[in-house]
Amino acid sequence: MFNNLFCENDGPFYRRFILLLAATFLFSIAYGQQETVTGLVSSEKENYPLPGVNVKVKNSDASAVTDANGKFSIRANNGDVLVFSHTGYISTEYQVSAMPAQIKLTEDITSLAEVVIQVPYGSSLKTSFTGSATTVRSTELEGRPRASFQESLQGNVAGLQGVTGTGQPGASPNVRIRGVGSFSAASSPLYVVDGIPIVDGATTVLAFSSNTLAGINSNDIESVTVLKDASATSIYGSRAANGVILITTKSGAAGRTKITATGQQGYSQIALTDKNKPLSTAEMSELLIEGVINSETGALASINTAEAAYAYLIEQGLKPDINTDWYDVITQKGNFQQYDVSASGGTDKTTFYAGGGYYKQEAVTKGQGYERMTARMRMKNTASERLSFNIGMAPAYQKLNTIGNAGAGANPIRSLNRLVPWVAPYNPDGSYSGILYNPELLRNENKYDTRLYSILGDAGAELKIWKGISAESKVSIDMNYTDDYRYWSSLWIDGAGANGRGANYNTTIVNWNVTNLLKYREQFNDFGLEAVLGQEAQKITTKRVSTQADNYAAQGLYSLSSASTPFVAWSDFSESSLASYFLNTSLNYKQKYYLNLTGRRDGSSRFGANVRYGNFGSVGIAWNMHEEDFMKNLSFINELKLRSSYGVNGNQGFENYGVLGAYSTGGVYAGSPAYVISQMQNDNLTWEKNKPFDIGFDVSVLDNRLSATFDYYKRTTTDLLMSAPISYTNGVGSLNQNIGSIENSGIELTINSQNIKSGDSKGFNWSTSFNISTMKNVIKKLNGVENMLSGNFNREIGGDFYEFYLVGWAGVEPETGQGLWYTDETRSATTTVYTEAAPFNQGSALPDFFGGLTNTFDYKNFSLSFMLYFNVGNKVYDSWGTYNSSDGSGGIGDYAAIARVDYENRWRQPGDRALSPKIVYAGTQTGLSSQSSTRFLYDGTYVRLRDVTLSYTIPDNRFLSKAQVYFRANNLFTYVKDDLLRSDPETYVGGVLNQNIPNPRQLLLGVNINF
Repeated sequence: MFNNLFCENDGPFYRRFILLLAATFLFSIAYGQQETVTGLVSSEKENYPLPGVNVKVKNSDASAVTDANGKFSIRANNGDVLVFSHTGYISTEYQVSAMPAQIKLTEDITSLAEVVIQVPYGSSLKTSFTGSATTVRSTELEGRPRASFQESLQGNVAGLQGVTGTGQPGASPNVRIRGVGSFSAASSPLYVVDGIPIVDGATTVLAFSSNTLAGINSNDIESVTVLKDASATSIYGSRAANGVILITTKSGAAGRTKITATGQQGYSQIALTDKNKPLSTAEMSELLIEGVINSETGALASINTAEAAYAYLIEQGLKPDINTDWYDVITQKGNFQQYDVSASGGTDKTTFYAGGGYYKQEAVTKGQGYERMTARMRMKNTASERLSFNIGMAPAYQKLNTIGNAGAGANPIRSLNRLVPWVAPYNPDGSYSGILYNPELLRNENKYDTRLYSILGDAGAELKIWKGISAESKVSIDMNYTDDYRYWSSLWIDGAGANGRGANYNTTIVNWNVTNLLKYREQFNDFGLEAVLGQEAQKITTKRVSTQADNYAAQGLYSLSSASTPFVAWSDFSESSLASYFLNTSLNYKQKYYLNLTGRRDGSSRFGANVRYGNFGSVGIAWNMHEEDFMKNLSFINELKLRSSYGVNGNQGFENYGVLGAYSTGGVYAGSPAYVISQMQNDNLTWEKNKPFDIGFDVSVLDNRLSATFDYYKRTTTDLLMSAPISYTNGVGSLNQNIGSIENSGIELTINSQNIKSGDSKGFNWSTSFNISTMKNVIKKLNGVENMLSGNFNREIGGDFYEFYLVGWAGVEPETGQGLWYTDETRSATTTVYTEAAPFNQGSALPDFFGGLTNTFDYKNFSLSFMLYFNVGNKVYDSWGTYNSSDGSGGIGDYAAIARVDYENRWRQPGDRALSPKIVYAGTQTGLSSQSSTRFLYDGTYVRLRDVTLSYTIPDNRFLSKAQVYFRANNLFTYVKDDLLRSDPETYVGGVLNQNIPNPRQLLLGVNINF
């Protein structure tokens, strides 16, 4: 039978049997070719292994997940396609061909659905966030040659104005979020580091430019989140009126230990080296010869030749054989160096991060500099599925050598601008010359030494109580101790009468903070609820001690014990407390519609007994339009979210005891000590109240290659804190009150684009980030008056807080060379007599708009990025211009130098259309220090090449995870619109140029190594 069966070649059964046998054979061959594919998945940026990456065989159910070391193993056939996906990264496909596979995943920071941002007391997906916030990531902070991360926010955050008015290394910049929110209380944002509200700004007595935040190493920061509107900030209540900046430092992750080492070396020099170089003796002599001839006073009236004028100047003390280049004497190329090392890693139970850094920068002026050492540790332990602990500690040490600015005799910039070239710092025998404030004597004999010791520590625990419910507690301390020392040599004018004077100032600030949270999160089918109920308490104590002593035994002895005569000793102590309760809730429907409600009640010791507690809150809404059915056909739109918020928050940044009545003990009555009223009590003194409104949208299109964020904001601040004048019949002439209101409004636009995106990670890629912000500031109400004059500013209803109020400079009379001023604001008449001219409004120190443009290019192992920062439409005023443009009025005095801008643009003969008046020796028509006017008011518009980085990544090797070398430049080029502006246009928010150390240009080489 079998024989017949197999012999029936034409039978249907035989053909079916042969086909089945062949299929089984082929399947066996195919199955036999399937192998185990192994490999490693790591991040493109840092080349660190990535745990938890999903690995899937395309068009198959086979899948796997990478382990803690980024390794995976999966069964696949040769030629199969593996798909790798992970939250926060762009999915990547790989065709199985060779093993093991080496996969690199690139971060995806454009998709709203996957972007996690830091928010108060936690984190949130950006899709569910109803507020306005901008996150600056570690890549935009690391390795920058700046002492403080605050400086790196400039140009990277829409709505944030960050300006540095001095080139003193380690100085605190001005940071303003959405305008100027106060008259006399704090205008800076609240800084929160890993959940700890910290003390910011200068804590020292002598070093006005010190900055506690410079003690935070930028290389230890994971992200900085800038919170701008009510929905984002109002949970911080009475401290949130000026915005909130959340600093999240780095932490460890389970997996192998990652070690990173970085090093940089370079130098700093004045950014605008071509501005206002001092005149030589020959150039100054040329001016003064003209000045003598132009003079019509006394004996000078008869001198009408250059020879006679020159002879007269030599008789008066001009030394033509001395030509001191004060630029060379005072300025320098300052060395810069920075080194950092960190390690992070851990297990499923315990993770850690540890980092240390050293930073040193010399200023562009000799004798000034900054040095810092930092350490940071963070550890988290998961004790059980429900309980975890975390602890962090960050000690820091800062050292500053700094001096005063403005008109202080010790200010080297004052000497640079005003010392004439025919005086020298040294006599021929090497001793110091008799210059009143000799900058070389200052540098070599005096001491200006400031040390800051700080520690930021916290310990916390989290307990998962039940499904969706958890409790968290944290206690933290932010402690700063500063030690200021100043020594005036007996050779220095301020110490000569005392035979040397030493001063020691010690400040201790201790900031305690305790936070307890109860959190709930649950999604009920289409409805979701998140809630945070919290309690917080903060106490800040400040103690200052000062001692001074005179009469030092010898040069070179600096401690106070080396002086024989105690001069003065004093101390003070103050404290403030804040007790708070808050609730933040967020509801959503189908994760398309979001409603956020926040409420907080704060009690502050700084305010009156009748109004010590205040209530704050906000409401925010968001709509993810791209989730709607009617948007599905618009495939080019990936995400579109509309959002808006309104709320009330406060400002308590005022004096600790500004509410109390006070007496001073400095009075004398009938020959006996007496108490004198120094401050009146006001039990109704309370918070400034800020009421911000915001509406905006976030959109992403074209496969997330183009995204944009737009915001319109208006915030009105009322009950402004100010010391207002009252009748002296009360015993004092002022009283701390809540008066007036101010409004800030503007628009913000941020655009991110991937202009060229290569499918190959080594191909050519080009991305752009752009942001622009406008800002309008209006005073809405004052204390029963229409305007208030403050220095060179006019604060009037309907006007700008920083509106300059000056006499108007009308230029130079072409026939006579005399200076002209407008008589009034109509600008219809001029006068040659300064006292006949009336001041009037001249423009604002606040810009019309500002922003940044960053471009990044990558090709193979090379990367080039640069950032342009622009600031347009503001005015800046040189408050010392009247001294530096003396027009010959100072004669040949040591401090009678004339600015180069006047040398190049002066009037010389009838008919000249000059910008600066004629030089008149010892003249009084112009050149007097009292003649403030718009002659020294400039257009502050500038564009600066802020950051340039060219890097090369060394190809992977068996010894290093990643190695990179790079060149970096800071402030490489600056375009200044106003050619007459004689200094750097970047200054503090108030727009006043105050003879500060110039901002530096920095060039450096660096290397990053990852193990």
